[in-house]
Amino acid sequence: MDATPPSGRSSVGYRSLTSAGPGDSGECQSPTAAAVSNYGSLESANRVSLVSFSKEEDAVDIGVAGDSSALANRASLTSVGQYLRDQLPKPAARRTDNRPLLSESQASLGAASRVLLGERSGADDGPNSVGGGNGANRDVLGDHVIGDGGCYSRDLASSTGELAGGAYYRRSSCSGGSAYSGRSRAGSARGSVISFRDVGYEVSVKRFPWSRPVRKVVLTDVSGLMRPGLNAIMGPTGCGKTSLLDVLACRKDPRCVTGRVLIDGQSPPDNFKRVSGYVVQDDIVMGTLTVRENLYFSASVRLPGNWTREERMQKVEAVIAELGLAKVADSKIGTELIRGVSGGERKRTNIGMELITDPSVLFLDEPTTGLDAFTAGSVIRTMRSLANRGRTVVFSIHQPKYSIYRLFSYLTLLVNGEVIYHGRAGSAPLKYFKDLGYICDTHNSPPDFFMDMVHGELPAGAAGGQALDQADPLDDEDVEPAVEPDQDAQKDQSNAIAQHLVNEWRRSQLARSIERSVEEICQGAAQINNGGGGSGSVQTRQLSRRAYPTGFGNQLLHVSWRTWLNLFRNPQSSVIQLIVYLFFGLSIGTVFFGLDTSLESGIQNRQGLFFFLTLQMVFVNLSAVEVFIKERAVFIHENSSGFYSVLVYFLAKILCDMLPIKTLPVLLFMPIIYFMAQLRLEAGAFLFYQLNLVLATCAACGVAFFVSASVSVFGIANILISIMYVFMMVFGGFLINIASVGWLSWCRYLSVFYYAYAGLSVNEFSGMRFCPTRPEPNVTRTCKDGSTVLNDQQIPHSTPWNLWSNELGMFCIMLVFLLLCYVQLCRINKYK
Repeated sequence: MDATPPSGRSSVGYRSLTSAGPGDSGECQSPTAAAVSNYGSLESANRVSLVSFSKEEDAVDIGVAGDSSALANRASLTSVGQYLRDQLPKPAARRTDNRPLLSESQASLGAASRVLLGERSGADDGPNSVGGGNGANRDVLGDHVIGDGGCYSRDLASSTGELAGGAYYRRSSCSGGSAYSGRSRAGSARGSVISFRDVGYEVSVKRFPWSRPVRKVVLTDVSGLMRPGLNAIMGPTGCGKTSLLDVLACRKDPRCVTGRVLIDGQSPPDNFKRVSGYVVQDDIVMGTLTVRENLYFSASVRLPGNWTREERMQKVEAVIAELGLAKVADSKIGTELIRGVSGGERKRTNIGMELITDPSVLFLDEPTTGLDAFTAGSVIRTMRSLANRGRTVVFSIHQPKYSIYRLFSYLTLLVNGEVIYHGRAGSAPLKYFKDLGYICDTHNSPPDFFMDMVHGELPAGAAGGQALDQADPLDDEDVEPAVEPDQDAQKDQSNAIAQHLVNEWRRSQLARSIERSVEEICQGAAQINNGGGGSGSVQTRQLSRRAYPTGFGNQLLHVSWRTWLNLFRNPQSSVIQLIVYLFFGLSIGTVFFGLDTSLESGIQNRQGLFFFLTLQMVFVNLSAVEVFIKERAVFIHENSSGFYSVLVYFLAKILCDMLPIKTLPVLLFMPIIYFMAQLRLEAGAFLFYQLNLVLATCAACGVAFFVSASVSVFGIANILISIMYVFMMVFGGFLINIASVGWLSWCRYLSVFYYAYAGLSVNEFSGMRFCPTRPEPNVTRTCKDGSTVLNDQQIPHSTPWNLWSNELGMFCIMLVFLLLCYVQLCRINKYK
């Protein structure tokens, strides 16, 4: 095929049309690509700079960039669509919703005839790379060619919105509309462009809880572009890598952020966190569920409600195949007690949870943390394959090995919260720093070189670099004895070098080109906003209206299903819980076996039994204090990412944790004590006994839930819940007579112990009579009825209301603390 560009077209743009892929072979294999390349024979005023074909099941996307005058003439673009419509095979069938299906030949459009956004033609940048060639803007932006007008992506389509063969199209624009995914149910989303200008981030730090907060600057005037491809944010520890990532992902408190962040030239919608993907540093998938079950849960609550179960399963299987998880799809993730998948497979499962929605932007916070070198490489290669499919992947990383670094498309280097390089990866940053006098040793890894440079461990200047090259690392004569430098002096030197690199970057032509590009994007966004928004703003408003893709009932069903599976498969919360209740039932029943009605022991033994029962019902719920602490990271991430609402998560915990796990053992094993102790053998008394213990358990569990939702440290929660339980126990009416505490007697109304103990006592002692069985000389002893016993303990019992008021008291305590628990869950800071 003749690679000579037609008249009026740039060589870079023509190569994009005729390329066989990201390489430089220059041959087109598919009929679609051949049709596009033959379009060079047509006369047109438009200068085509970039054409991107993307294979999906029911969409072909063609993006065109050119000068603003040609792009404004949409009528001339209609001829392009008409030409392609004549050249390509017609669709063989139509969908039931009247949307056309691609024919078999159209669907065969593959990687050999695509030009992927952000993908270079070789390992190094060159004039033939996509986005390379003439112009600083093109070199900076790569896949999005910036013209004088600032518009970098438009549609190759007719005004009716159809492409060749009748396939529908998507569009993205920097200054004229918003990017919308337009994905099919099995397709993949096109990557968005994230532009940010003068971004700053500050936090308030307290050395002690009572000290005055001090403002700490984390990011300072950070500007740049994140394009489709693999965008790495690198730098030393504490330089602001994760903070920049979170700011771009809209996961930082906006009150602490300055500057501006735009997604495809528009302000991020209110629910941007829910339409983008974010993989946190720590793995937060449910360890008791399999890989497939975790992915299906994400699909069930994040995909639109009109999707059928079969369509969701197809999406899950597609993600499993895309991430190479087929062999472990039915294996559990793993916990401390359950052996599961490897670290790399766990990380890929986390990525898959976010890929379910086909996000156009995927953020990852240090995805290689805790992984060995090989596993880390496999994870980055997976991310690279996702970027090759057109996604924008942005991630932070500390100091990778060279085989990982060479996979990066773009690189951002930070030092002390400021940029020292932002652009293409590969050899480009080495050339940039070489011009500044910092030369990378031939045998040194670029990431190691960057870290040594910013820490002041690398001599500046060409002479210093050449000396390093010429020195023999194995020759002892060339190595001088190491002298431990002064720590403060080394820190000052490192800060001076960092500031020098920051100043050099701000003066560089590359930085100015990026600033101009970002400024054009921001100006275009301002014009759109001032002009009423156009279609892009309408789309943004539509995204903002819908907080969750599925309804309340669907969320509650699937969150409850996952909660129940997690509890059922966790022996610590299921089997052990039953064993504990069985042990207590048998042991207490044995100790208090066959209680009599004697005056000597009948009263005291019953009082001791009721106190011990109340003690068990309350303190056995200490395990409930870890419910929200253990899943705090999971809840924060999933709630902020739009999986489900706070109310759904809260109700699922009540329905699947508190009610069955806490109350079912009471109903099963506490009757053992009742009948072994031979309490009142009346149906009404037995049912009230069961109700009393269930309400005591639920009230104590509600208190534990409140503490669990209020703090994030298990040790602190244990201390708080113990203090609250002991306070309730003191005013329970058994250890101390309520009448003797004077003005503090009102505290009994805040005690679960008081209501539970009083309810059991009234239920048992009412109508009973205790008489002496062992007469003593010179002592006259008379029988004692139950009313006298209750009066001695200051327990009201004269009316039926006195009996049921205890149950109402425990129910109110449960209700109040559960309501406070829900409020605390809503107050949890969702920002990182």
